[in-house]
Amino acid sequence: MPIRPLGTDDVDAAAEADFAAFLDVAARHGLPPVMTAVRDARANLRRLLAADPLGGFVAEEDGHVVGHAWVHTRGPIATIGPIAVEPGRQGRGLGRALLARCIEAAGPRASQIRLVQESVNVRALALYLRAGFRVVAPILELELRPGVSPVAAERPAAVEIRDATAQDRERIAARDARAFGTPRPHDVARSLDAGRGMVALRAGTLVGYALGVPGRLGSAAADDPEVVLAMLAALAAAPALRAVPLRLMMVASDRRLVDGLLAMGFAPFRACQYMVRGGGTAPPAGYVLMGGDFM
Repeated sequence: MPIRPLGTDDVDAAAEADFAAFLDVAARHGLPPVMTAVRDARANLRRLLAADPLGGFVAEEDGHVVGHAWVHTRGPIATIGPIAVEPGRQGRGLGRALLARCIEAAGPRASQIRLVQESVNVRALALYLRAGFRVVAPILELELRPGVSPVAAERPAAVEIRDATAQDRERIAARDARAFGTPRPHDVARSLDAGRGMVALRAGTLVGYALGVPGRLGSAAADDPEVVLAMLAALAAAPALRAVPLRLMMVASDRRLVDGLLAMGFAPFRACQYMVRGGGTAPPAGYVLMGGDFM
């Protein structure tokens, strides 16, 4: 079956497959869809293509794009997502072939490959387990609906929280690298350019950061979860990020972070699993992922 690199001319067809696949999973389990229209999938694929022009692949049958997959390589760490195959074409090995191509593209330098898997999708779980991935942590995705005003979080004493500036970018990227596991300054810069960032300072030293783009918060990290919550509350109150539901992901067992976000007004949207192939463990406490694709 033909698997080839995804180009700009493939975005519309790949978006159709993407939307149909994830809508089918949601409908089969009585859940709200991750995306509500094909235009959302199209915009997401354009975002992925801009971030990783060589990271996308499409599967074809009879000359038509029927599935796609993405790999995002960052030094020794690669993340995979999304992977989608049209519902009527599933069960023919297309998903397995796309996953194998992503693993191959990650190359020998990637000592760890990560992905976020939606818990209800046992078909995908079986695929990833057979490919050598293991579950290392439960992930919870929370959502703040438009029109719901976030409850302000208390700012910890002796901590200054303010908007990030261009002079903060290097320090934010360094703190993000601690949480993610390797530097990814271009991803941090892309988030700051497309949205907004907050930093937390104690005596002039950066002790935390939080990034947000329209519809998504993360990455964010600090040793003190109260610092993370205060920064997230500031971002969640920004009208420019709230035109659509505002979502974020973190380890479900990080109770101080989860409880603080629930008190802020966020509600559970879906349960996922953090899976790893190769070395590596769960994300650290006090960390909000950069979405399910970049993690």
